[in-house]
Amino acid sequence: MAKNKFFIAGSDYFSVAGRGNAIIQSLSDFDVEVIEGNGVKIAEVLEELQRVHSALRTVSMFSAQKFVWYKNVTFLGDDALFKSDDVQAWLQNIQQTLAQLPEVGFLLTATTIDRRLKIIKWFLENCQSEIFDEPKKIGCEQHVLSRIRSAGKAIKPDGLQQFLQCTGNNLGVIDSELDKLLLYVHGKNEIAREDVEAIGVDLRNDDFFETVDLFFGDSPEQFFSSIRRYFLFQGEGRPLLAALQNRTRLLIQLRHFYENDGVEKISKPVLEQLKDRYAAIYRVESGSIFAQNPWYLGKLLEIAKKCSLENWMQLHIALLHAIIALAEHHSHQQTVFEQLYFHKKLFSSTQKAKDGVA
Repeated sequence: MAKNKFFIAGSDYFSVAGRGNAIIQSLSDFDVEVIEGNGVKIAEVLEELQRVHSALRTVSMFSAQKFVWYKNVTFLGDDALFKSDDVQAWLQNIQQTLAQLPEVGFLLTATTIDRRLKIIKWFLENCQSEIFDEPKKIGCEQHVLSRIRSAGKAIKPDGLQQFLQCTGNNLGVIDSELDKLLLYVHGKNEIAREDVEAIGVDLRNDDFFETVDLFFGDSPEQFFSSIRRYFLFQGEGRPLLAALQNRTRLLIQLRHFYENDGVEKISKPVLEQLKDRYAAIYRVESGSIFAQNPWYLGKLLEIAKKCSLENWMQLHIALLHAIIALAEHHSHQQTVFEQLYFHKKLFSSTQKAKDGVA
């Protein structure tokens, strides 16, 4: 098993990405070339595989040691792309090249894989392999306790259970919510259930995403109908507010690209160009705008065009103020979101008037 070749995969995307980043950060003497594996059509996947093969065989200009990272591969499971003869042939070429070039480092990070297949078995047997499937509850509990101890704090049993109930078995959500919780209890040595309830929200249910889409749409009737249904079944507006904040954050960045870079459409090459241009400013790791699906961002760009950058910033500020409004008017949370919609609607109408749109 080669010490400089790694195969990291599994359905727990956060852990796979974290382990991949850790391996790359440990390489101080290597020239690392990263090839994104987010192709969704056979032509795109074949292009990626050819680039990986070429990168492995290309001599580094900056270091005596070459390392290639084939990142975020999505087609190694029971997938029609994987079953293509051309894809199989290129994967075999890559495997032969890896065997012939022991000095070249290699990392492949992937989502769900089919371990029964011969090509996958080769990676598992000839690379340092780690599989991260979705964690069980006990693993999440140990992770939370470890992080809290590392911060020099403790958590009461009922506080721990409340936290895990809100986050589910998702380490990405757990770490994000822990960051908020530890900041909130900065001056306390022990975290109580009240602390968790004060800062945390139940993020396991994603039924509110239809309401989020309608909030940024142009039909008040559909949005008001959706928000009534939401509060008929949900007693808490903070998960919805968090989703609106995340969506607005993306819209702000897309509007910036539209106004300052002349970006009219989003495609994979355009997204790569933007990532290179703004690498020193934007966070480009997992979870950033550059890790989003280009098709999804293309849909959001059309929404971003409806309001000016200033308007989107004003909406972002209004969403921040809504956190306080939800706490102060807990029995009238629906009204808070209806007022937010009118803010957004006003911005959109103003922009249409400026653009001369009827």
